[in-house]
Amino acid sequence: MALLDTVHMLLVFITGLHVSPTLTVILVQFTLPLTTLITQFVHPDGCTKRCCGRQRTPEAETSIDQTSQTLTGWGGLSTEHVLGSVIISLAVLLALCPAIYSIWYPTFFEYADTIPLQTAYNTLLFVSSCIPAAASQLYKEHVFLQYKQPVKADQLNLILSIFQLIFASIISPLVYTLQGFAASSDWPKLYQSSGVSKNVVEGFKCFFGTLDEERAMDGYEDEAICDNSLLLAISHSFSIIAVGVAVDKIINAGATKVMYRGVSAGIIFSTIILFLYDESIPDFSYGPAIDSLNLVCVLLLIIGAEVYHRKSLQDATFETVYQTIDDFYDQE
Repeated sequence: MALLDTVHMLLVFITGLHVSPTLTVILVQFTLPLTTLITQFVHPDGCTKRCCGRQRTPEAETSIDQTSQTLTGWGGLSTEHVLGSVIISLAVLLALCPAIYSIWYPTFFEYADTIPLQTAYNTLLFVSSCIPAAASQLYKEHVFLQYKQPVKADQLNLILSIFQLIFASIISPLVYTLQGFAASSDWPKLYQSSGVSKNVVEGFKCFFGTLDEERAMDGYEDEAICDNSLLLAISHSFSIIAVGVAVDKIINAGATKVMYRGVSAGIIFSTIILFLYDESIPDFSYGPAIDSLNLVCVLLLIIGAEVYHRKSLQDATFETVYQTIDDFYDQE
């Protein structure tokens, strides 16, 4: 679990610098359709059992579970879940069209604001981070069902965070070169692995605002922006903790519908804020055509999220299995 979360985190952080902020709001939602897709391969009632000739249990052959209103052969999902996943996938694919077309047919944007190839390639790599995120989410559910023991969420999050830090320390030197991905024909030479140690030291200097300005400006292919780094990190950490506590309280109160409304409202709010932020970054100003496409994608995204969350997912339930106590009297 921690390894998958670490891979997801590294891909987001490394490629996010070159992806339009507004576009990130759309692309990160791709995790939801991917969980629906992967479920079809791992769930006992997934649709791949029908397609690949795998045997389905007699219980799975019934038409529709009237109590949960799920579809037979779709991994315990309802019509709303499947339809919502399709709409969200459509939104993501439409948002990726400019990046894909820039790679496939660069001269198409000859008379428009061109999307740089570095941005296009990093956009595709960014959306690929949703794959380990979706796999991690489903694997956690699988482990809970196999373990069949009560789990304290706070302790689990602490353990996962510790292992993520360990894995990140190991994997970071291996993916360090990706910071220059698609920047030029010789991009692997821009951030060579031999400079990892020096980069870590200068990263801490940048974090605490002690990095030399000239080094920050010209030391690397990309300019090091160190302003308010510590404040941003603290705010980011506080936001994660606050969201986790809020979600936990909402779920315990049984008000999941409120949480889903909050997700839709968050998409709208973040899109507006990041669009205004986009306007201040010349590298992400691609003209009204791309902005209009992103707006359509956001509308589809909201519709898809509303449709998906119209029905709650089946709760993962299990009977706690306790270890047997040995009969000491028989041993005597």
